[in-house]
Amino acid sequence: MSRTFPDTVNCDVPVRLNPADADYDAFVALKPLQASLPHPNPTKSFWTDGEPGCNPLASEGSDSPIPEHADVCIIGSGLTGVSCAYHLARMVESGATGSIKVVMLEARDFCRNGGHLVAKKSDRMHALVNKYGPEEAVKSPAIEEHTASEILKIIKENGWESAVDLVECRRVDLVFNAPELAAIEKDIAAARSAKVEGIDDVKFLTVEQVEKEYGAKYPAYRQPGNNLWPLKLATKLFQRARGQAVSRSFISSFLPAAFSPATPSIDLALHTHTPVTGVKPSKKGDRAYEVETTRGTIRADYVVHATNAYVSHLLPQFVGPDNGVVPTRGQVVGTRPSVPRGDLWNDNFVGNEAFEYWFPRPCPDSERPLIILGGGRESSPWETNVSDDSVLSEPVGKTLRRFLPAVYPKLFSEDTQPEFEWTGIMGYTKTIDPFVGLVSSSEARPSGEYVSVGYSGHGMPRTFACAEAIAQMIVAKRNGKTWERPSWLPIWYLTEQTRAGL
Repeated sequence: MSRTFPDTVNCDVPVRLNPADADYDAFVALKPLQASLPHPNPTKSFWTDGEPGCNPLASEGSDSPIPEHADVCIIGSGLTGVSCAYHLARMVESGATGSIKVVMLEARDFCRNGGHLVAKKSDRMHALVNKYGPEEAVKSPAIEEHTASEILKIIKENGWESAVDLVECRRVDLVFNAPELAAIEKDIAAARSAKVEGIDDVKFLTVEQVEKEYGAKYPAYRQPGNNLWPLKLATKLFQRARGQAVSRSFISSFLPAAFSPATPSIDLALHTHTPVTGVKPSKKGDRAYEVETTRGTIRADYVVHATNAYVSHLLPQFVGPDNGVVPTRGQVVGTRPSVPRGDLWNDNFVGNEAFEYWFPRPCPDSERPLIILGGGRESSPWETNVSDDSVLSEPVGKTLRRFLPAVYPKLFSEDTQPEFEWTGIMGYTKTIDPFVGLVSSSEARPSGEYVSVGYSGHGMPRTFACAEAIAQMIVAKRNGKTWERPSWLPIWYLTEQTRAGL
């Protein structure tokens, strides 16, 4: 069924509509520029400073000696790095690999992730089917569904719902004009034709339905969704991974060496405020790599670059835009509506080709919730090739303050000032998809270096699964076996070196 955009809708949002095509042309014309190290004093994010004690691992290991060696060195303590450690721990626990020593290094405080957890059902499916065919294209929504379902399963099995502020809700895509409606319809049709699992859960809402349920006068599409506190999830995953090592070492401490349990274990250590300045082949034969930091050098057999936007600082071959990652600054505010929680909605929203996203934080119905709103980048030149998240953009800030009052004039006021405002650095690629797998090696450089980077502002439903693939690759190599691609992992995510080995 083909739909037309209602003539009665008058879109007056303070952003440039349908920005994707024009911004893509500007993106591919960018001059390649190597990323810097993360700025040591970033703006204060709600996710890291929103409540006392929300980041208990913030400075973990920052003043303790770093080890001389490790089996695996993970660079970056965001959701990719933490998920990789988690998956390695679970594989040790299952007996898939032997005991392993893992060191995680972070340039700043532990974990600076944000966002909401939604597995898109039809995003870009028309283009993906045309490029890769339906059998491969369906892996794009499949990896997001795998990530979301596995994270929800872990949260519920461990009883973490309250600890991570889990909200199971829906995602609503507000449609601001006719071209956006036509593009979404085309993607949904392609997803239906390719038999994407769960595509029937995507429902169209008329202007009248949206106004009645949400107070906005636009048509929309709605599907299942979730949001949570990403840092709290990362903390729980890290503690769960390390908990296995702690519990087994505790038991072993009471037993004579001859009676120590033979069960494999993971030794996991985190060192924050330890920027990595270089990775090179080791001069000593016992380990493959030397990971140089501002606090000393670690020799390791495997290195995982979980650095997203900053990957080209250590791996210049990932300088964008052609075959690399471009650091791109985004801006977010935390603001409140004019009405209490009981008179508002509980769902996640995106609009303008998902360049804007917003959702409420949990609170009692009698209180006004904090709304997390990101976007506004298209109201001024994109801040591409920018690695500095210590400052704010005034034009973007003005747009974000005007956006929600324009969409919901009865629910938000332009007189309300944000309680939080911060920037963060995303890693964009030309395909809008990440690079996952082996880094190209040579006779002079070993083959044990991996990347999972370039999520292009859409990391929450992909990092966990991409990190799972990296952990599987490492374990396969340790065991002398060939890695097999999971059924949910798109072939085009894989680095050339990884694809060549399939």
